[in-house]
Amino acid sequence: MKAKAFVPGHISCVFRPFRTDDPLTTGSKGFGFRLDKGCTATVWERDDDKINICINGKRCDAEITRAAIESMCPGHGLEIRLKHDLPLEQGFGASASGTYAATLCAADILGMDRKDAAIATHTMECTMGGGLGDLLAMDSEYPVPVRDVPGAPGVTGKVSDSGIDPGSLTVVVFKEPLKTGTVLSDNTLMEKIAIEGDAAIRMLNSMASMEGLFKASNHFSESTGLESDEIRTALCIIRDAGHEAGMCMLGNSIFTTASADEMKEMFPSAAVISCGTYSGKISVSRI
Repeated sequence: MKAKAFVPGHISCVFRPFRTDDPLTTGSKGFGFRLDKGCTATVWERDDDKINICINGKRCDAEITRAAIESMCPGHGLEIRLKHDLPLEQGFGASASGTYAATLCAADILGMDRKDAAIATHTMECTMGGGLGDLLAMDSEYPVPVRDVPGAPGVTGKVSDSGIDPGSLTVVVFKEPLKTGTVLSDNTLMEKIAIEGDAAIRMLNSMASMEGLFKASNHFSESTGLESDEIRTALCIIRDAGHEAGMCMLGNSIFTTASADEMKEMFPSAAVISCGTYSGKISVSRI
């Protein structure tokens, strides 16, 4: 028996971290885009207790995914194949989408509750430096969800619909990734991010539109100092050309409503990808 699931990628435009002694209430407030590109998992049972994980055709340890599977269904052997549509470690929530796709499939095969997959994924994401709230947004039904209450989806976390939907986006990905764990473990920086995150969320609340989203996103990335020199230069070039753009949290990448053709011309050495937004629930199928 095989199970298959697609989990959308997610661009976090703004995040306000919340850490508690309980992983289920740890996470972030903020907002961002659910994408029609993400991760597709195919999972089936093995005859032994080994867990084999391949990402884009290559055998990987995939520590967060492995830890989530082991915590959710100890002693069960599984073959896990993950196919990512977007670059890893570039602000698209790849560890959350891959781990959740895998745990959803495993839960379906083993007759477990969907909530078990959410808890295992969110817990390992937050405790192992993978991310801080992408899963809550991914598991929503909205193209631009607002993370109102931090925590695991279906357990403690809550989201609402911003009412915004750009329909399509272009992402520009530069070569050197930004290590999420390094940022999330810097206490001084995280305190600054918390202050500016609150301010950016208030901005979007006062102007719930794409204009307001870009304004809040740009304020956040500039005021926190998260922009690399490459990102800062690229944002200026795009704005000078008359377009809006923002930084993907946390990655050396940007999102814009400008066309892919224009971005390829401006940044010939970068990876340029066209994306749509994603609405609706995540489902698991048997194959």
